[in-house]
Amino acid sequence: MAFVAATARAWLLTIVRNSCSTWLEQNRRQEPTTAFDEEIHSAEEHSQSPEALVLESADARLVRDALEELPPEFRKAIVLRELEGMSYKEIAGLCAIPVGTVVSRLARARQRLERYFTGSLEQGALP
Repeated sequence: MAFVAATARAWLLTIVRNSCSTWLEQNRRQEPTTAFDEEIHSAEEHSQSPEALVLESADARLVRDALEELPPEFRKAIVLRELEGMSYKEIAGLCAIPVGTVVSRLARARQRLERYFTGSLEQGALP
């Protein structure tokens, strides 16, 4: 029963993803838009110090920049696994690829992220 639910979820997510992609392609504006930034648009009050908020924002920006540097197929796999918490099987079903491909894409995405962050640290770059 759990397998059927996971399969149905993957099937539904695939339909939603494809519908969203189609809609975005048809309705995309030609001018660049401002991306939603949770730190700016959040109604939630933060009790942290201004310095801590700046560092947190810089870290989030660094991670976002690193993810944007990944090829789309690697980015999709790492976001679905690490941010959405999906299993390898669920990702494979959603993306219509074998589980082995999911494993290799995640490994390559993690390697690229590691190189991105260690390269930034070695160069002394601050976010």
